Amino acid sequence: MSEPTLHEMLRLEIESLPEALAAEVIDFIVFLKTRHGEDVELWGEVVAAHDRRQSTPTDVRTVALDEWEALADRGQSGR
Repeated sequence: MSEPTLHEMLRLEIESLPEALAAEVIDFIVFLKTRHGEDVELWGEVVAAHDRRQSTPTDVRTVALDEWEALADRGQSGR
């Protein structure tokens, strides 16, 4: 007899749960799917930013830390 797959093992475990615990499992599954979706969305934004930087390399400027801090200070004093 072959070993059960992860989905089969999960199904068996879920079927043995009382309703209250099954509700918690569903909440956790929804959380995992949401978190994974956010990770995929964020990664898409990283790829898009990388593509923009590659297509317009002169639009990206690297600054030294002290210059960045001066810009940040100026931005905060204007509030």
